[in-house]
Amino acid sequence: MAGAPRITPEAERLALGLMSGMSMDGLDLALVRLTGQGERPQVSLVAAHTAPYDEALRQRLQAARGPAGAEATALDLELAARWGADVTAFLAAHAVAPEAVAVLGSHGQTLFHRPRAAGRLAETLQVGSGRELAAACGVAVVSDFRQADIAAGGEGAPLVPLADWILYGGGEVSACHNLGSIANVTVLPEHLVDVMAFDTGPANMLIDAFARRIDGDIDRDGALSAQGAVDDDVLLTLYVKRAAWLSQPPPKSAGYETFGPSLIEQVLTAHPAADPYDLVRTAVAFTAQTIQDAYDRFVLTRFPSLGLVRFSGGGCRNVTLMAAITERLARSGLRTEIIQGPLNDAKEAVAFALLADRTVRGLPGNVPSATGASSAVVLGRLDAAEPIS
Repeated sequence: MAGAPRITPEAERLALGLMSGMSMDGLDLALVRLTGQGERPQVSLVAAHTAPYDEALRQRLQAARGPAGAEATALDLELAARWGADVTAFLAAHAVAPEAVAVLGSHGQTLFHRPRAAGRLAETLQVGSGRELAAACGVAVVSDFRQADIAAGGEGAPLVPLADWILYGGGEVSACHNLGSIANVTVLPEHLVDVMAFDTGPANMLIDAFARRIDGDIDRDGALSAQGAVDDDVLLTLYVKRAAWLSQPPPKSAGYETFGPSLIEQVLTAHPAADPYDLVRTAVAFTAQTIQDAYDRFVLTRFPSLGLVRFSGGGCRNVTLMAAITERLARSGLRTEIIQGPLNDAKEAVAFALLADRTVRGLPGNVPSATGASSAVVLGRLDAAEPIS
């Protein structure tokens, strides 16, 4: 097939990963070199870049959240075209021809994610057409990663745990914790089948939502939250409103519907006179405490030898948040460190490069112990690149 992935028996290949998270502020691109055809190839990060969205696009994406509609259909095509241009520019900047890339894995932009419930499968919607993206950049694309896991009874998330295990697993038990809009942990024992992973609650989502009420910006470097104090009444409201989700054992996932505008409105209605800076600081406290609660309740009871937690994601730059997390996890006997260098921001994009590589090699990409699926399945839909004229 013209434009099909160039996966051959030789050991070395390039894969490209794209990730646009729930913050909807830009596209992360990661180019990786993979060596080895087994379950656990060697991985090296060749290059990484973030292509920011302008404010008009970010507002359109935020407005399109929720069940599918006409705007979601338009964004499906428009994002793919935009991402195709970003990929083309990224590869050109690093003197890599499209035909040198074996496959591209694109997570897509999530507009809607609702976890499974009794008698109902999980529901999820990502836009950014894989077919249009492949045509736009001349690289075969794997997309729609979540659907196969959902069909197998899983949450469709989290999907990064397998990449965490490839990058950091083996040896003593450790954990990787990503701080994006949502916080999620992967516990890494020696064997993949024993991996535990789940969303622990919000990371930047609540913090930045309250911060934007002050000056329209996020809690950059923790500067706004550092000016506030924890409001115990607000903290209690947050726990009460989300007690059922927080107490639910893994596997579980969360999204915009869990810790987004609905929860914020409930807090503001219950506490109309709350100081804006205190709200941001209280969201920091809530995030840190829900992370510690998740370790104490679900992780350490199963992995008592866990000692080290590696943090990544945009939340690592919030010094107020990281100080609160470090302090609380120390109470539980856990050491923390921040993943350094480009991999910190690029790790999730790297993960989808690895998942795409597995898809074209016919290997499962989900971890059933993390998503709750009945079995390990090959993930994603493959769209071959159009022949380059």
